[in-house]
Amino acid sequence: MSTLIPKRDFIGIEDVTHLATGGESPVLATNVAAVTRFLMDKGIGMPGRDRMYATADRARNSLAHLLNGTADEIALLWNATAGLHAVATGIVWRAGDNVVVGASEFPSLLHVWQGIGVEVRRVGSTPCPTTDEIAAAVDSRTRAIVVSHVSYLTGARSDLALLREIADRSCARLVVDASHALGVVPVDGSLCDVVVSCCYKWLLGTHGVGVLFVNSKRWPDLEPKAIGWNSVIPNEDWRRRDWFDLKASIEKFEAGNPSYISIYYLENALKTIASIGISRIEAHVLDLGAELRGGLLRLGVDLLTPKEIGKRAGNICFAIDRSEELESKLRQLRILTWGGDGRLRISVHAYNDQHDVQRVLDALRSLLT
Repeated sequence: MSTLIPKRDFIGIEDVTHLATGGESPVLATNVAAVTRFLMDKGIGMPGRDRMYATADRARNSLAHLLNGTADEIALLWNATAGLHAVATGIVWRAGDNVVVGASEFPSLLHVWQGIGVEVRRVGSTPCPTTDEIAAAVDSRTRAIVVSHVSYLTGARSDLALLREIADRSCARLVVDASHALGVVPVDGSLCDVVVSCCYKWLLGTHGVGVLFVNSKRWPDLEPKAIGWNSVIPNEDWRRRDWFDLKASIEKFEAGNPSYISIYYLENALKTIASIGISRIEAHVLDLGAELRGGLLRLGVDLLTPKEIGKRAGNICFAIDRSEELESKLRQLRILTWGGDGRLRISVHAYNDQHDVQRVLDALRSLLT
């Protein structure tokens, strides 16, 4: 299991074992040229803006391919949370409505509903809520089932097809955060009403741009509540701007200019992912993850990530007190992981290999005994 992307293609990881993509991915060397291209385009006036639009369109097309959707279903917002806010404010709520979400979910998924006046039903007796627990919490007043495709906390992967069936039984929306899935495993947007994702993890992008995918077949009437100049059909006559028509396109969610420098970075990273193929990346990380998980099991740690192939992706996690201390000790050995929330998260991606897995296992064997 050698790397799918050579480590030399990144800045600063040839001499470290980088297993921290679940927090921050390393930087592709080609992104230096991508950012430089943005800087050059920014300085040439109106033709430069046209190139910015074209770059954003290419990024949307690449994301659409990963989401089994179309480019006109994808808005580029500032982050994933902005997409969740578009959903929370876009639903027409009635007294007695509820949202079902796992109690161990990322805080944005739990708290975005606060202040709306809707009941938030937090489910799960363990860090990995079961679909039975979710189904039991759903009723005729459930307006949305909100899940991470892959958990930031445990690495467990949700069954989107089964969740779609549960949502359809109550006419609820299926709202999915794919921040720990998109770029490493397939994400079938056709099963979802909305998918949001950050771009600085598994997509190998950076901060300042997030994905909002709105399934045009399942939710064609979702409208933004935050309106800006880019949300409306242009009217060049300033004397007639006392009214406006909202755009019919997905652009209506992009109230103003997005972070084009982040989009140039992302568009370049997406080309790298596309050149390998998401199926190859998934197979690679599942094989590495099986070896890593097996090694951790032999060390006797409290594993949080399921064994089954279809129930995990690139994150392998185990519960441990003082996880930040363990992360720091590993970092001193030039092994990058991610601590916090009472667990250590070890992430494998296309640039990792068996040597990386063996190195972290050897280090943990020494540190945990």
